[in-house]
Amino acid sequence: MSYPVGNLGDNQRQGNRNMGQVLQDLMAWAQVHNGESITVVAWHALGLVRDIEARKSKILLLGLCRTSSNDPKTFYTLKDVCVVPVADAKRIFKGRSQNPARILKDVEQERQMDGAIGGMLVMSVEQAADDNRPVLEALAKISTMISQPLGVFEVHRTAFQRIGQLPEQVWKACLESALRGGLFSPIFRTS
Repeated sequence: MSYPVGNLGDNQRQGNRNMGQVLQDLMAWAQVHNGESITVVAWHALGLVRDIEARKSKILLLGLCRTSSNDPKTFYTLKDVCVVPVADAKRIFKGRSQNPARILKDVEQERQMDGAIGGMLVMSVEQAADDNRPVLEALAKISTMISQPLGVFEVHRTAFQRIGQLPEQVWKACLESALRGGLFSPIFRTS
């Protein structure tokens, strides 16, 4: 389950959409991608294949750009991706309504009660098409994002250990392909 972080006021706008609409789009997009592509990317970006405990000290941050698509699967393209240490996240999010470090701690406990190894956290931010800043820098001025707490399960660990750690350029290409409506593959294909 993903949930919004930020201000929902109708008078605040991002492009020609208000923040409520941005959050709706981000949450619909996450609903489609969390179970597959985002989970796989998080495992590899956070380095969980090599160190399962890394989930407790890092957060994955995605910078996304809204497309003109009406299909949640292709709502966004990838602008940037960044792994943020939890210690830095505490500082970055100081004074904001939601604290990623607290969310991560809560998801760890909740997922363990569900039988998982633990939890990890992905946060997604919508950036304007002309915003070419790294997502971490853009985050300082953007208050609309979603937190995507994900479970870390033994079945994933077993599968990913067979595959091995994917290099960054491979998992990024796979994510970009999935966001375009294709399979999770470094080469765009739909079947």
